Amino acid sequence: MIYIEGGTKSQQKLAKELYHFCSQALSIKKKIDLDLRIQDVEHAEAWTDHEGEGKFYVDIDKGLNRNQFITAFCHEMIHVIQHLRDKPISEKEAYQLETGLAEQFKLQNI
Repeated sequence: MIYIEGGTKSQQKLAKELYHFCSQALSIKKKIDLDLRIQDVEHAEAWTDHEGEGKFYVDIDKGLNRNQFITAFCHEMIHVIQHLRDKPISEKEAYQLETGLAEQFKLQNI
């Protein structure tokens, strides 16, 4: 389940679409709760925090354009799957996979 705070109505709608897309594309089968805040984020475009038991907090900068928002959301969902699979958090892997995931989303949502 995704809970969204902040951002514009179009950003909130996009975030819901991205959440459902990424959950399927990344084969997330466990129940997760994602608290998303779309707000000013200092020193980053986005970040993820894992509380445990399938609870995640994600912040995405509200000033990102549509393409940046899509890529940042995909990047953070890759970190979610890393946590769920008990893999080390790898920025390298997230950067390698974010573009392909974002492009898949864009092709399905033209």
